[in-house]
Formats: sequence, structure tokens, C-alpha cells
Amino acid sequence: MLEEGSVRSADPEGERFLRALPWPVDTPGGRYFAEFDDEAPVTREGQLLFFAQFLHAGGRWERFVSNTPLHYVGNRGSAVVDVLGTATLSILCGHWRYAHINSVRGDRLNPPLLNMSGTVSEDVVRRAMGRIEESAGMEWLNGELRACVEPVLSQPWILDIDVTIKPIYGQQQGAELGHNPHKPGRPSHAYHSYLMANTRLCLGVEVLSGKEHAARHALPGLWEMLDKLPRTQWPTLLRGDCSYGNEVLLSQAEARELPCLLKLRQTPGVKTLIKQALRSGAAWQPSGEGWETMEASLKLQWLEPGATRSVGPRSTGLGASGRAGTTSTRPPGRSAARR
Repeated sequence: MLEEGSVRSADPEGERFLRALPWPVDTPGGRYFAEFDDEAPVTREGQLLFFAQFLHAGGRWERFVSNTPLHYVGNRGSAVVDVLGTATLSILCGHWRYAHINSVRGDRLNPPLLNMSGTVSEDVVRRAMGRIEESAGMEWLNGELRACVEPVLSQPWILDIDVTIKPIYGQQQGAELGHNPHKPGRPSHAYHSYLMANTRLCLGVEVLSGKEHAARHALPGLWEMLDKLPRTQWPTLLRGDCSYGNEVLLSQAEARELPCLLKLRQTPGVKTLIKQALRSGAAWQPSGEGWETMEASLKLQWLEPGATRSVGPRSTGLGASGRAGTTSTRPPGRSAARR
């Protein structure tokens, strides 16, 4: 029993004893010992020790350095691990320009964690990136990214595809005038992203000019990424916005036997279908989680003879929303939903 006015410690006696002892942390640069200091200020770089431990435990840093296409000839060049490590430390510190690299030049504590002898200047990193041929560099980075996520792709998962418009200020390569809803008239980049649904795993991003924002510009990178994966690691479903609900994507997905669920704009034919389904007294069927569905089918004009796709408008209450879903599975028959 605690006496009146006494305060119970947040840490039991045993935990306070353990916190007072340093514990070993293995990194690419060797073994270090970490300990807590409750009175020291919290810094952004304080967690780099544990991130280095994560890289070492999975062999990610050693693989990243050994597979790089960057090589120097002679004994006067900088070490490859120093160049890549300097760029990595700068990125982890939140930098986005070469000039920001100079802020980590005086760091003598974190570089040894990545088995570096020291940091290099921004000019060295800039010239090193220029020495890497673009196709070889992309193959290297994509391979490393793919190796990080491949172990979880054996489970059923959904692939989300989307495009984001990023306004560009200043002069940057590929910045062109295109579709820019937030800053009309300003150059932009189009980021075509491939994501694992309901997770924070990004499988790839295609950075294209502002004029290449249409869905068809994302397809080469999408199929290249999937074709390099074993079929057992392919997504169960491909999901995208209304801009991806076109003939090109659906036909290519069907050729690869990849089911897809894409939004479809409410064209006049879709609106007519919704009105007919609602007026015909179609019975709503409960489908769980508070949703009700009804089935209807619609044949799109650009389909090949004999092919049919089903369209299902989403409804809230008794009114249809402004989007409809389309799927490439057969036979026709797709449910409209309401809640």
C-alpha cells in the first residue's frame, strides 16, 4: 500500500536498473553501446544509431553499397561507401538539395555507424551522381527497393495506382506546363505512384513531366515493375481512380489476367443505367458491414465483340454518387452499393 501523498514511479525498479546500463547495438561500422540520458535534449539524428542497426541486421547497407554501379579507378578517388553514406545521411536529415550536404560535413559521430571513414563535399556527391548512367542507376535503385518488399508480397495484397501533380518553383528538369489544378499556369511534375494498399509501402514512383499526367504514361513503368516479379508475388487486384478506367489499361490487364477495379465517370450511358435500375424496383440485397447492393451490367462501346464489362454505381441513401466502379472480370454483373 502506498502512503498518502506518495508518488509511484513510472518505471519499476528493474526497468530503471536496465535503463541505466548501456546495451550493445551492432551496426555496419561495428558494435556501439547506447544509453538513455533523460536530461539531454532530443535531436533528430539521435535515432540514426538504431536505423544503422536495422540496415545491418538485414544486410541492406552492405548490399546497397556492393551493388552500386558507381566505381572509381585509381587510389585518389573517394571511397564509394563515403559518397553513398554522405548522400544517405543528408537525406535522413531531411535535406533535398546538394547544397544542404555541407551541413553534415563536420559530423564525426554518425559516419562511422555506416562504416564510413568520413563525409565528402557536395561537389563530390554531385559528380558521383553524374558518373552513374541513368538506366543502370534506375535498375540498381529499383532492385534494392524491390528486395526490401519482396518478402511481404507472397501474401494477398492490392496494388493502388495514382498520380500526383507537384508544382515546381524555379528551373528543374522536366518541369513543363500541363494539368495543374492547384497552381494553374505553373510548371509541374507528375508523380505516378504504385503503392501497396493499406500500408505505407511504396513499390515505385515514375517522375514525369507535367504534360505526362495521363494514366497511359504510367503503364510502361507499371508493367515493367510487375513483369520483374514472380507471378506468385503479383497483386490480387489492381485498383485505380477514374483516369485509369480506359481501354488501354483494361485490355493490357486482361492480357496479363490481372483483375482490376477502377472508377468510371458517370457518362450519359452510366446515368441511364442507374435510372433504369432504380426505377425497375431492383431489390437491394444486404452485403454486410451496413452496405446493400444491387446488380446491373453495361457494355462499353470500345470493347471487342462479345466482351462485356459490368458497371456498379455507388449510392448513398437513394441517390447515386458521381462515380461508378468498373471491373474487368467476367461474366457481367456488378453490384451498386448503398449504405
